[in-house]
Amino acid sequence: METIIAACCFCKNVRDGLPKGSDGEGSWVNLQTYRAKYQLDERDLKLSHTYCPDCMKRYRHLLFSTTADGHALPL
Repeated sequence: METIIAACCFCKNVRDGLPKGSDGEGSWVNLQTYRAKYQLDERDLKLSHTYCPDCMKRYRHLLFSTTADGHALPL
């Protein structure tokens, strides 16, 4: 069985469970912890890359600091 999970592009943590709560996010854990918890083999996982809430806050200025033509803005 193949499982698609959301993985953060920066810290490599994965979302554990469905989004819940007012922020619309599940908890985020280390990939090895997730695999051990659900006894999954690496071949069973398919990663869908995104950004966890902590990294989105931390790196927001990098993610959204480009002009419409794709050039980076000076920080």
